Formats: sequence, structure tokens, C-alpha cells
Amino acid sequence: MEFKEYLQIIKRNIRMFIFVVILVLVSGLTYFYARPISYDASLALNITRKGVDQTTDYKYDYYYRLGADEKFADTIVEWLKDPGTVARIYENSEISSNDLSLKKLTKLLKPEKRSSELVLVSFSSSDEKELKHISDLIKKEISKNINDLNYLQKDMNWFDIFGEEPVIVKHSFNLFIVSAGLLFFGIFLAFWVVLITHYFKEA
Repeated sequence: MEFKEYLQIIKRNIRMFIFVVILVLVSGLTYFYARPISYDASLALNITRKGVDQTTDYKYDYYYRLGADEKFADTIVEWLKDPGTVARIYENSEISSNDLSLKKLTKLLKPEKRSSELVLVSFSSSDEKELKHISDLIKKEISKNINDLNYLQKDMNWFDIFGEEPVIVKHSFNLFIVSAGLLFFGIFLAFWVVLITHYFKEA
């Protein structure tokens, strides 16, 4: 079948074609506007030290410090990926983790090492105040883990973290991009709806 024949079929069924396109646009935009409001948060955890050795020798806090900081940043990331850690954080918030699977627990927090001394943690919620509370719980849980390690250390030069205030933004969508995507999908779907309808009429 040539391209002209496809155009003729669409022209004969133009009302159906336009209806499907409009239906997709209206349904899609209604979904985006009616969905619950959500917020995204980003928490910066800065790795610091509790002390510095006063010595001229190459020791832990000099030549090897950057490497050690980087390894400890990896440790913090793994802590925040651990379902047990995440469950302890959320059990003190208004969001219950009892009904969540291990896979879902590991997706609640998205930690990422950005440098040897910086870990960013991303997470979402429908409540802006809840995000601030979760941020405090994250800092508290990580600090507790570090203090548990510090208890076993005799060297004063152990790690600590400084958590900044979380950056919270309302989750939104780009109207132009969403509309363009829905329009493209609507045209694609309308094309096949018209062709299938035409096929069954001719059969």
C-alpha cells in the first residue's frame, strides 16, 4: 500500500483520527494535573575529621587522607543502600516501612558519592515537612553509625559528618515537552486505530 492510500484512509476517517488524538492529549494532561503533589529533596553530607595528627611524618591524615576519605564516602553510600538502615530511618517518620519489600526499601533513598568528601542523598515525599524530618533522621542514623565505629577507635583522627539543610523542590513537569510527547503518541495511536478500523470494515 502506497503512502497516498494511507493518507486517503486517514482523510476518510479524519473525525476518528482527531478524536483519538484529542482523547490522548486530554487524558494525559488530566493525569499530570490531577496527580498528587510531590516534592524532591537533596541532602548533602560532608565528611570531616574529628582531629588532625600534629606530626611531620607521612601519616593517615596527610598523604593517605584523600584515599581514606573516598573509601569512607563509599561506606556511607553503602549504609544508605542497606534496607536495615533505611527501615530504621523511616520507622521514626510518618511513613511506614513495614509493608515495603527489601527492593522498595533500597529505592527510597538514592545516595551518590560526588567527591571524596561529599555524599548527596536524594529522596521524595508528598509532604514537604516530612522531607525535612527524614533529612534529620538520615543525619542522626549516619552519625550513630560513625559513633559506633569511633567507640572502637583509639586514634582521635576518625571521621564525622556535617549535614547541610536539605534542598527541597516541588516536583513539576514541563508542559511543552509533555504536550509534545502526548501529541506524538496520540498521532501514532490514531494512525493505527484508523488503519485497524478500516481493515475490519473492508474484511
